[in-house]
Amino acid sequence: MRSTTLFKTATAASLAILCNHSIAAPATSENSTLLDLLVPISTSGPDGIYPTIQHPELPIYADALFNKAVPTNSWISNLFYSSANDLAPTTSDPYTFRLLDGYGGNPGLTIRQPSSKVYGSYPAMNDIPPTEIGYMINSVVVDIRFTCGEWGNGERPTPRVTSWDHLSANLRLSKGSANQYIDFPIVRGMAYVTGIYHNLTPQFYTQHAITRFEAENVQGDIYSGYKFKVTMNDTPTSTFLIYALGKQPLVLRKANNSNIVATGQYNGPIRIAKLPSPDHEGVLDESHKIWPVGGTIKAMGNRKQGIYEIHWETKGADTPEKLLMYAYPHHDASISSVHKTALVLESATKGPMTAMQGGQWTLTEPELSPVEWFPLNAEAHPMATAEIIDQLDKDIQHNYTAETLLEDNYFSGKGLQKYALLALILNRPDQTRLRNPEMAATSLEKIKTAFLPYLRNNQNDPFSYDTIYKGIVSRAGLPKSMGGTGDVNAAFGHSYYSDHHYHQGYLIVTAAIIHYLDPTWRADELVRWTESLIRDVNSPVENDPYFAPFRNWDWFAGHSWAGGIKINGALDGRDQESIPEVKIQ
Repeated sequence: MRSTTLFKTATAASLAILCNHSIAAPATSENSTLLDLLVPISTSGPDGIYPTIQHPELPIYADALFNKAVPTNSWISNLFYSSANDLAPTTSDPYTFRLLDGYGGNPGLTIRQPSSKVYGSYPAMNDIPPTEIGYMINSVVVDIRFTCGEWGNGERPTPRVTSWDHLSANLRLSKGSANQYIDFPIVRGMAYVTGIYHNLTPQFYTQHAITRFEAENVQGDIYSGYKFKVTMNDTPTSTFLIYALGKQPLVLRKANNSNIVATGQYNGPIRIAKLPSPDHEGVLDESHKIWPVGGTIKAMGNRKQGIYEIHWETKGADTPEKLLMYAYPHHDASISSVHKTALVLESATKGPMTAMQGGQWTLTEPELSPVEWFPLNAEAHPMATAEIIDQLDKDIQHNYTAETLLEDNYFSGKGLQKYALLALILNRPDQTRLRNPEMAATSLEKIKTAFLPYLRNNQNDPFSYDTIYKGIVSRAGLPKSMGGTGDVNAAFGHSYYSDHHYHQGYLIVTAAIIHYLDPTWRADELVRWTESLIRDVNSPVENDPYFAPFRNWDWFAGHSWAGGIKINGALDGRDQESIPEVKIQ
């Protein structure tokens, strides 16, 4: 996974190069200049290419005053919608959150940090042998929940996401009065969960039994101070630290074995962190006064190596060097400019995470995968050349339309890319040693003809530009009133932003090959069309006026996300369900 992140950026950069751009370094071995990879692909709009629609599924919890496209495929996407039984998770790692779930206690933001997983076996099936670890589940449990005394007796706060970026979202829970709310800056890798109370009575609920509650000052059943320690009866035993950063000390009482309640309203940040072991408490004490609220990405690269940086935005009373954030194993392998601690917590799916101190992460990928048209050894073996040419001749005699103008763009795109690759290997005989000028010309003309309906947006499932999420969606999954079938799962959910990097990827590669082989064919039209699809999948800038930034790509996770908008919530979290296609595209 060392080079995965910059590989994807390099891929997007290379595709842009094929459309007469130069955002990556020239392919010369001596070039060592690192160039900015996150520059606009284009600034033109999609008008004239696609009809315009407004998506029917609105992000009901997005603050309309925040002028930024709502991310459809992001780790924070579940925050913008209601979900079945309020169980759709948001995973910043190493913590997983559920919003307003009904698992006892007053509603609020539930924190789950499992130190162990539930594993299940699969029996033998077809030719696959049985396996003891066939699947893994992070159980749904309230380890500890941020809430308040005012939200009891059926009172339910209203969520609102007031701001967001690639690495964070600010969630606000409020009810009634405009000056009574809790803000939660939810940030990738945060070591503490921060709730900023405004004129509300803090309360902490757990499904476990509280076996021990400690504070700086204890008088009877009253606990007060700026630091508290809560130990649970789960297995293995969990301990959470609670830090109060308001001007006045926090005064709490243990109402029962599941609830800790403040004696009055509070103003200021309260931070909760899981303690991995007693030996690490000092590290958490040292960094508890500064918290993350967002982050920005920088990426530089050439043909040989890449560097990407995460600049964390912070608040609090300490310097950025004290900021404590958890890193995935692939970060640990390439990170610098931070202090590595001994704190380790399990992530939801990506293994153990290690806490790092530092306000800026610099991650270096010294050996990028090459992104070229052909493999290193593309020549056909001389003894096989005649046989390959014979098979290629049969292939290009196929009815292209029968395989490329199907009812959906996904399988059509597969067919288009297949025939585009035939044209590529036939039209570059110096690299492949497959020389037949007549077949080369035929293959190129046939793929152009097959591709033309897509360039004109006249395929069976045409695209539209959506002004709500700033993206390109197919018609099939839209409501019947908008010309679709009414089935949100049509075309694998493309109309709801699922799998765009696969679907668009086949079309982008096809367009790139055609443009590479014949740069004059419908050049302006082809470039603009291709750039729109690239920008829909992964526009590399935050300020693209027409497309959301990095729709599918996740800089922190180091891979893409496939699942888009899920009606009733993505209850298993985000997914990336077709790894081979990501690598291909």
